[in-house]
Amino acid sequence: MSFSLRSFSALVQSAVVTAQAQCAQKLTLDIGTPGRALIESVAALGLWLQYMLLQILCRTRLATSVGTDCDSFVGDFGMTRLPGVKALGSVTMTCFSYDDISAVVRPGVTVRTASAITYQVVIDTTHEHWSKETAGYVRPTGLASLTLPVEALVEGVQGNVAIGAISLMGTSVAGIDIVTNLKAFANGSDQETDAQLRKRFPLWLAAKASASRAAVESAVAETQNNLSYAVFDGQQSDGATRSGYFTVVIDDGSDDVPEQVLQKVYASVEATKALGVGFAVQRPIVLTVNVAMTVRIASGAEAEAARTALVRALGADIAAAQIGASYPFSRLAYVAYVGAGVPVLSVTDILLNGSQNDIPAQTSQSLFPGTISVQIVQEG
Repeated sequence: MSFSLRSFSALVQSAVVTAQAQCAQKLTLDIGTPGRALIESVAALGLWLQYMLLQILCRTRLATSVGTDCDSFVGDFGMTRLPGVKALGSVTMTCFSYDDISAVVRPGVTVRTASAITYQVVIDTTHEHWSKETAGYVRPTGLASLTLPVEALVEGVQGNVAIGAISLMGTSVAGIDIVTNLKAFANGSDQETDAQLRKRFPLWLAAKASASRAAVESAVAETQNNLSYAVFDGQQSDGATRSGYFTVVIDDGSDDVPEQVLQKVYASVEATKALGVGFAVQRPIVLTVNVAMTVRIASGAEAEAARTALVRALGADIAAAQIGASYPFSRLAYVAYVGAGVPVLSVTDILLNGSQNDIPAQTSQSLFPGTISVQIVQEG
């Protein structure tokens, strides 16, 4: 439904016409006259009331609410916005004189990037070097390095960093000289956006009928904000068919979902599923997707900016594929044309994992962007 809104001048004009029509004598309503001033003051009040009415109408529907209004709308039903997620991963701490000295790294020890993004070592009692007696991770004499789990201190995507970005010890530890991350951190996420909250709301309502597919999906979605997932009904984790059983595959955007995330999802699904029904929660089978292409752009366009934009767009498009989905070879050219940020004249020499074939759909498969090589050629 569209609204018949009026501007200030339209309100004034309408009032002048109406007043003259209702008066047998000619009214003097020129600018600056008392009558014109009275009409304009009333029109200004009408404009404000029109604005207030629009604000009220926006707040009465979730589709048009924003920010705290979204929170209050879903809060009336008992639903809340999902908070941001801290990036989780592992770092490798190394000692140069490892034959002469041992080390104990306790939870809470901090490491950071050159841009001051800080992480702290977290407890993992299943780690092979965890010592209950010292309440920390022990690097014995003769062992050069330890690979330990860490968590960002602050929630959000700022905790997602590239390989080698973590290079500084925030806390000095005897027997540890250097630190680095051998894998990128990619599972941190910001607080749930308004669009994500609106999308999850119908699923949350449907989940009130417990033990349904919607209830299981809602239980997974509510665990944390950055999860993609798939539920395979009647199927075991190895792909075999089994009645009264389902498998949940989750992915947090990294190439290795942390164990604590799996445990949280398992506990959430356990509280929702029907009595007597078996299930499993597992990581996806990660398939690294490598892309190569040559993109020809117009002369005068910024080549490096185009290449950076294309690498980012291709990586995001691959990562956005659903668990178990295929990835068509033809999509790469489409993404190149729309994601470069500059006019693209042609896209050639496209390779998807070294060939020109689609990536077929596979149960439990999650696509992870690998090496994306884009060669930019400028016309002329």
